[in-house]
Amino acid sequence: MNYRLVPGLVILLLSVHISTFAAHHEGQSPSEPLNVDKNWRDPKLKNLTIPSPEIEGESYEATVPDTLDLNDPAVLSIHGMTSMLNPEFGYTQYTSVDFRAIPPFMWMGDGGLTNLNPKWMEALPLLRIMSGSTLNQEMDGHLAESLVHITGRDGLSYQPPEYPGAFYDPFTKGRAVPAADMLGTGRELIALSIWDQVTGNPLYRELAERKIARLFELVADKGDTLYFRRSRGYYPGEEDADKVDLIAITDHEMNDPSVGIVGTGAAHTVGSAAMGAARYYMTTGYKPALELSRGLALYLKDHAKLIDDEGKWHGWHFHIVATYGLLPVLEYAVAVNDRELLEWNRRAYEYGRSIGEPLLGWYAGVPPAYPADFNPNSDEIGKDNDRDFSEPCSIAGMIMIALRLTQAGMGDYYEDVEYATRNMLVETQVTSTEFKKTYPKELSDKFKPMENLMKEDPRMFSFDDVMNKGLGSFVNSTCNQWNLFGSPGPQACACCIGNAGRILYYVWDRILQDDGKDLRVNMLLNRASPWADLDSYLPYEGKVVLKMKRKRNVWFRIPSWTDKDMVSCTVNGKPKKFRWEGNYIYLKKLKPGQELRVEFPISERTIYRNLKGKEYFFTLKGFTVIDMHPRAEVTPLFVRDHYKMNETPMRNVKRFVADQNIIW
Repeated sequence: MNYRLVPGLVILLLSVHISTFAAHHEGQSPSEPLNVDKNWRDPKLKNLTIPSPEIEGESYEATVPDTLDLNDPAVLSIHGMTSMLNPEFGYTQYTSVDFRAIPPFMWMGDGGLTNLNPKWMEALPLLRIMSGSTLNQEMDGHLAESLVHITGRDGLSYQPPEYPGAFYDPFTKGRAVPAADMLGTGRELIALSIWDQVTGNPLYRELAERKIARLFELVADKGDTLYFRRSRGYYPGEEDADKVDLIAITDHEMNDPSVGIVGTGAAHTVGSAAMGAARYYMTTGYKPALELSRGLALYLKDHAKLIDDEGKWHGWHFHIVATYGLLPVLEYAVAVNDRELLEWNRRAYEYGRSIGEPLLGWYAGVPPAYPADFNPNSDEIGKDNDRDFSEPCSIAGMIMIALRLTQAGMGDYYEDVEYATRNMLVETQVTSTEFKKTYPKELSDKFKPMENLMKEDPRMFSFDDVMNKGLGSFVNSTCNQWNLFGSPGPQACACCIGNAGRILYYVWDRILQDDGKDLRVNMLLNRASPWADLDSYLPYEGKVVLKMKRKRNVWFRIPSWTDKDMVSCTVNGKPKKFRWEGNYIYLKKLKPGQELRVEFPISERTIYRNLKGKEYFFTLKGFTVIDMHPRAEVTPLFVRDHYKMNETPMRNVKRFVADQNIIW
C-alpha cells in the first residue's frame, strides 16, 4: 500500500513513521560506501530474451447467461498489468494510479520492480489460462525479463538503485546499492513454479533453486526455526548475513528492531519466502524448498507474535497479517498435511472472518500496534474505527485462505469464497471511466502529485493515457464506496491488482473439480472446462445448467440459503433422482451431451450491520448484494438494480478451454 499519494493526515502519518524509522536506524547506514561489484548481474541472464508463454486450448462460441463470468475481470486485469509497465526502466510497473486527480497520474515507487513485479509475473499466465486472452501477450515475456535481467550472480533479484522510486525506506535509500527484497523473492518462487509448469523451460527451476540456495545462506536460526534479519537491504555477495544488524524494514506499524523481527515486520520479512518455498515444493517435490518453508513458517507461528495460539490477530494491517502472516503457515501445513498446524490456521481464519463481514467479503483493519508498545491490544476487541476501508489484497488473502482450508478438509468455506468474489472482489475493480464524468472537481483538486516528489525525480510520474491504462486496476473501498482514508474515488495500487488478479484464477479453478471419475460443482459461477460447461443464472434465478462433455458422477453443491426441500433436477428435461451428501447432491453416471438443470428457490433478504462504527443495510439476492444503504453520493458501490429482475438476460461469448491447468 502506498501512503504517499493520499492527502492530509495520511501524509502526516507517513512522516511520523519515517521519522520513527530513521531514529531507530541512526548510525546503522555505513559511513563509507559499500563495496558492491558494479558487475553484480549474472552475465548469462542480464540480456536474456524470454518469449511469452503460448497457452494452447479450444475456443468456441456459446450463448450463456449474462451473469458474473470471472473471465471478464480476468481480461481487464491483463489489460491493466500489461499497460502499466515502463519499458524505459526495465519494465518496472507503475506502483500506483490516481484516477481522481486532474490530470490522472501513475507513479513509480517503493521498489516496485523487486517487490511487486513478481506478483504480476505470477498472475498473468493464470489469467490467460482461464480466459484464453492474448491481449498484449508480448508483455508477459518482458515482465519475466524485468526480474531475470536483475538477477545477481548469487541468484537473487536486486533493485537497481538508479531506477526512479527504487527505495521507500531510509536504510536502503541511504545505502543506494542494489538491494534484494525478501517479500518479492518469495513471490518470485511462486511465479517461477507457474512459469515452469506453463513452459517446461528448465530456466525457471534453475532460477528458483539458486534463489533457495542463497536464502539458506541468508537465514538466521532461532531454535529449530529460521528467519531473516532484514526484509530489504541485502546486497549482492553480502557475507556473514546471519550477523547483520536487525533491520525491520516495513511501511507498516512495526519499525522498531529492538523488539525483534515480529508483528507485520516478521510477515514482511519471513512470510513470503515461507509461502513461496512451500508452493515450489508442492509443484516440484524439491526437498530443500520444504526445509526452508518449514523453518520460516514455524518462526511465524512460534516467534512472530502476530497470531496467538487462540488464533487472534495482533497487528495493524489486515492484508499483511492474512497474506504474509497466516497464509504462509497454511501453505506449509497443506504441503505436509500437518493437522495440528492446519487447525491453528482454521482458528486464525475464523478470527479474521469475525472482524470482517463475510457476506460482503469486506475486511478492513485489525487493532493497531505501534513501535512504542508492540501489542497494546492483548484484550482484543475486534474493532478499529480508524481503519474503515478495505484493500482488495485483504479480500484476496481471505479468499485464498478459505480455498486452502477447504482443500485441506478443515471446513467448507466455499460460500465465503462465493460471497466475497461476487461482491467486494469484483466491485473494487475499475471497469469503466464513466465515474469521471460526475466526479466533483473540488475533490480532484486534492489529488495532485506532491511537488517535492516531482522535483526530486519527475521520472517517477506518468500522465500518458492514464485513464485507459489503469482500467482493470483494483482499488480500496469502504462498504459502500471507492474510498481511501475518507477520500472518495479510486486510487489503485499495483499490489492490489497483483493479489486480486491471481485470486480470480484460484477461485475459477475451484468452481469445478474433476478427478477422472467424479465432477464436483463447488461454486455456482459460470465456467467452461474439459469435463462440462457450467451456466449460472444467479442472481436473477435460482437455476444452474451443467452441460456434460465427459462421463462423470456429479456432486453439486447447494447453497445454504435455499430451501433444500425445494431443490429439483432434470436431465435433458426429464426429472432426475439424487441423494444428499452433506451440502452436495449426488447424481450418478451423467453422459456426454446430457444437460443437467438444477433449480432451487432464490429470494431477497436485507441485512443490517454495524461495521467499524458505521451502520449499513444491504440487500442480498442469493449470494449477491444487489443494493446498499446508505448509498454513497460519489463512486457508490453495489448499484445493481438490474439484478432485481427475475428473468435472466443472455449473451453470446467466446469460451476457451486451456489444455492445461496449474498445480497449486
